[in-house]
Amino acid sequence: MFLLIFILPLAAFSFYELRIASDRYHSDSSISIAQDAPAVPTLDLSMIGLPAAPSDKDASTLVTFINSYDMLQYLEAKLQLRAHYSDPSIDRFSRLPAGASLEEFHAYMSNYIVVEYDITTHLVNIHIQAFTREYANKMLTTILDRSQTFVDHLNSRVTIEQTKFFETQLKHSEARVRDAKRALLDFQRQNGLLTTDAEALMINNTIAQLTTLLVTKQGELDVKRRDLDENAPGVQILKSEIETITKQIAQEKDKLSVRSDGSAVSELAAKFAEIQFNLEFVTTIYKSNLAQLESARVEAIQRLKYLVVVTTPTIADASQYPNRPYNIGTAALILIALYFIFSLLVAIIREHA
Repeated sequence: MFLLIFILPLAAFSFYELRIASDRYHSDSSISIAQDAPAVPTLDLSMIGLPAAPSDKDASTLVTFINSYDMLQYLEAKLQLRAHYSDPSIDRFSRLPAGASLEEFHAYMSNYIVVEYDITTHLVNIHIQAFTREYANKMLTTILDRSQTFVDHLNSRVTIEQTKFFETQLKHSEARVRDAKRALLDFQRQNGLLTTDAEALMINNTIAQLTTLLVTKQGELDVKRRDLDENAPGVQILKSEIETITKQIAQEKDKLSVRSDGSAVSELAAKFAEIQFNLEFVTTIYKSNLAQLESARVEAIQRLKYLVVVTTPTIADASQYPNRPYNIGTAALILIALYFIFSLLVAIIREHA
């Protein structure tokens, strides 16, 4: 019984481990996700079985991604995993079945791609086993490259989501500024003026000049009246000039209230002020949206994350798997335990027979 339960199974298992089991080479690397902005201190509840703190979500997401079907299919496309792990030179118990489904393939590879997140050091540890040392190293390097692309994609999404709203608002405010400028130019073109203030200033200057000329002519008329008769030609000419200047002053004053086209300068001034105020208002909104967009971009940059390779992928010098002494010793303990249990059962049966 000792021979059948312990010696022969242990000999067969030892023969398999020492002569048949294929060597597996190990490559590992440690990575972390860093961020420019200082991390907000959070309470670590993972020690009591609660979900990880928000600061660990990125690392947990990366672990899930590396273990996903997407990563498996990417590695298959880049490195032909099935061909490597289904190689006929690999022993039967370690080899991937040639016709394995995707689910079986994923379950099989979960034994050869092990990703762990250390909540103490906040490092993601990746362990790879393959049947050649070069393939294990290449496989881990490919995983790191793909992980970097994944993190870059997350950064791109953060930047787009952070600035999309403000970019939309900025485009809308730009359109409003263009419309307001176009309305101001159309108003100036239709009414033939630069600004209502400039036109009013020009009219007032003309009135001031005519008033000065009127005072001069009235002074000359007073001098003429002392020396000449009221019906004298010189007096009549000055009176005619004074009358003409007075009419011109009245006409210029009328322009301040009503223009030649029937529009009042005061009304134009009110419309012009409204259009100009609207332009200034939308310009202020545009400047505010521009400042908000720049602030959002700065905040997005501060939220960018970086994949930091703490330890580069190693190249195994010797195979570490299978661990033959450990496996044989474990098998011996299990078999000897089975032997004593079986012996005890046989003794009990004999006693009650």
